[in-house]
Amino acid sequence: MRARLASALLSVLVVGVISSGWALSLEEEVRLGKEVMEEVRSLELTADPSLEAIGRRLAAGVERKELPWRFWVIEDLKSYNAFAAPGGFVFITRSYYEKLNDDEAAFVIGHEMAHVDLRHYEKQITRRRRADLGHLLIDILTKGEGAWGTAADLGATAYVTHYSRVMEKEADLAGYRYAEEAGYDARAAVSALAKLGEEPDLHPWIVNIFSTHPLLSSREERLAAIGEVEPAEISSPEPSRSHCRDFTRGLQPFAPPVPIAVRILAPDGGRWEHRWRKNFTKRLHLRLLPLGFAIAGDDVMYKRDIGDPLELARSRGARYLVLVTVHEMQGTAAGRAQLAGRPVRARIDVAARLVDVEGKSGKWEGRFTHEKDGFDVLPDDPALLYPDTCIGALAEEVVGEIALGCAKAAGARPAEAKG
Repeated sequence: MRARLASALLSVLVVGVISSGWALSLEEEVRLGKEVMEEVRSLELTADPSLEAIGRRLAAGVERKELPWRFWVIEDLKSYNAFAAPGGFVFITRSYYEKLNDDEAAFVIGHEMAHVDLRHYEKQITRRRRADLGHLLIDILTKGEGAWGTAADLGATAYVTHYSRVMEKEADLAGYRYAEEAGYDARAAVSALAKLGEEPDLHPWIVNIFSTHPLLSSREERLAAIGEVEPAEISSPEPSRSHCRDFTRGLQPFAPPVPIAVRILAPDGGRWEHRWRKNFTKRLHLRLLPLGFAIAGDDVMYKRDIGDPLELARSRGARYLVLVTVHEMQGTAAGRAQLAGRPVRARIDVAARLVDVEGKSGKWEGRFTHEKDGFDVLPDDPALLYPDTCIGALAEEVVGEIALGCAKAAGARPAEAKG
């Protein structure tokens, strides 16, 4: 992904070399932000309502209100990070976001918004355009694919995301002000930075080379001093956020795993023929597996004509058969396209049944009909149900409900309390 993201930044760096003055028009800036988002969406994005509410309150205090300002959680459970792309696209990793209360999150998100509001990315590229960019681009584009945060990625990635200490100070102060003006306790900035330093297995030199958050201790001291002079009223409680990646929902996974077969049907009883069929099935599997189900006979169950699905599931050693009938799944335009995307209306209508293969009896059934009016920054993918689209978000809800219904009907027990 890093190599593709670097190529998206290529045009920006080239402009920095050939132009006498460097600035983006609003349309160019949003286009660049959407290109960055297109690469980031492969990491799984979630439009989290609690984050959106925080972002909207903060956006009321920025100078550049003409930007679309969109806020996303990256479903990364291993790293603590937040960043913003040109155009007002702001991201925070799930693991870091769930460590923060609303006051702390307001400062972190406000800090990243400030980098965009103050056009730091333009200033940084302008300052660096005298460097040997040709050598840099070759270095970035020839390293090949790799995971974020590996030693091979650090040099190139840190170069294109680096902000100076002066810019970081400006973003800290602006983020503090945004949070305070939005009614949050901006003094929580200190604890937000302290939690950033708690990232598990994070080597100290990696913290310093990724200067979106440099020199944590000095920043904490500066912000603590501001808080002593300008105290703010505490207004936000601790968050009550559910972890969208906690598939078990408090249930004890089956041990040993219970074999289960899955068949996705059209309303007429035949195989559901749709561009999202494979990806929808995969998402259902991803929900079932953490609950202690083992998928039996995958490839066979997906064939177009298989006769009796129940008998085939039995021959494959399945204990249960999940039959999912998709009556409707679509996202349609619901208004004129805007600079950052288009308004859409998504609708899903799905029925599901859990059948005991041995007893040939129904154990559970449910019907799930959801509608959602929203805004898609990027268009639907022909094959993938990205969670950043309205239809993808609804599909994620539905497969979670199906998996939860199957687990309870199959006898899953509540998880034992810890501590």
